[in-house]
Amino acid sequence: GAGNLNANHKTAPMTYDEVVTVLQDFLKKLNSSNIKHKHATFHGIWSAYHDLILKYLYPFDRDYLRRMPNRREDGSIFLSVVTYRDEFCASTLGEAFAKAKNPHQLFVGLVQQNCDEAKCRSGVLEGGKMADVGPDPDCYEIFCSSAEGKKYCANNQVRLLKVKESESLGPYMARYFASKLWMGEQWYMQIDSHMTFISDWDHLSIDMLNQAPSKKPVISHYPPPHTADLAEKAKKNVPAPRLCGPIFATSDLESQIVRLEGSYNYDSVKLKKPR
Repeated sequence: GAGNLNANHKTAPMTYDEVVTVLQDFLKKLNSSNIKHKHATFHGIWSAYHDLILKYLYPFDRDYLRRMPNRREDGSIFLSVVTYRDEFCASTLGEAFAKAKNPHQLFVGLVQQNCDEAKCRSGVLEGGKMADVGPDPDCYEIFCSSAEGKKYCANNQVRLLKVKESESLGPYMARYFASKLWMGEQWYMQIDSHMTFISDWDHLSIDMLNQAPSKKPVISHYPPPHTADLAEKAKKNVPAPRLCGPIFATSDLESQIVRLEGSYNYDSVKLKKPR
């Protein structure tokens, strides 16, 4: 189990290989537990999940915190990307590296949740129907086999944790998994797997963080749609929309999750110093 890691390495920073081994082992155990409890009530399923977390993942997490990598001071960025069957994931990685001012300083932690079976099921289509489909596009393979992506993957700048679609535990757990792929980069950035970027986005983001009136700044916003002309918005100094207006989702598919809306009306001009 995760609690039995070699005591001789307790002070050494945890490696990427160690992290992936423990998380994959946990997912296998969770899958076995789910099969064992497939006829249980939701109370039984939750209890089994809770016990598994305490037995395997909690000791791992405590060990990770003791052996967390030292934060570097080299301008590097860790990009947390979680994808769930997303066909735009590979283009997101491509954009991130292509538009970065210092792509050699960019490191991606990719949690890829896909169906890779010969016969998969689609999401809910129009009219509430589902259909048989082929395997999902493999974001990691597509990017790493591309002319642009090969060198970054060969340089270990894309760290991968594969999760079967059927074993996905939702976005929050996937974000937790992605956070463990951080290996000491100076800056941490979390995005969706269907994003576009403005040129020199890495330099601009670090500059905003350095300008922020805080020793430990966190900057967030609601991104514009993918059709937006980011270069034109930057040229006109259009401020980014603020996160605001929490609402309960009205779609039956979203089961009334809390959604945050964006507002362009908060700032009249783009600020040099974030607030």
